[in-house]
Amino acid sequence: MIATILTYVSIFAGGLLVILLLISLLSGLDLDLDIGGGDVDTDAGGMGLIKGLLTFVSVSSWVMKILVLANKGPVLVVGIGIFAGVIAFLLLNYLLKLLLRNQENVNWNMEDAIYEDGTVYLKIPGNNLDGLVNVTINGVTRELKAKSSTGDEIPTGTAIRVVGVEGDFLSVVSTQ
Repeated sequence: MIATILTYVSIFAGGLLVILLLISLLSGLDLDLDIGGGDVDTDAGGMGLIKGLLTFVSVSSWVMKILVLANKGPVLVVGIGIFAGVIAFLLLNYLLKLLLRNQENVNWNMEDAIYEDGTVYLKIPGNNLDGLVNVTINGVTRELKAKSSTGDEIPTGTAIRVVGVEGDFLSVVSTQ
């Protein structure tokens, strides 16, 4: 009797979890809750309260069902079930963060590059002529047009710092 109940609990929780994960991953829509003003990450990259609870319940009830059918003692069944649920929660949380870590913030502008360090990709010839630099903005490396703020030539591979923005060009200085 208890094995049947645990089976239904596991199937229901697991099915609901799969549906929520698919909605989060495919559409970006997140249906989780946030508790207070704490550091609970509930966007698509985080587990969220509901997904974490469903993971725990589904895996722990399935493991407990297997142990009940193997005629193990109730203390052992509950202990191993809770342990398995916690491990499953931590593993799924890690996998989701790993999967979504390369998301990029598409909301940026040139001013976000000011005071950031980068490297020259294509030589900046000086005399108010432009070259290309690689600068990391909001965790994403971007290739942008740049001019030397001093008017000096800056060769390829040189470390630079962005000191301003002039229209569609970054104003950079060499840090070497």
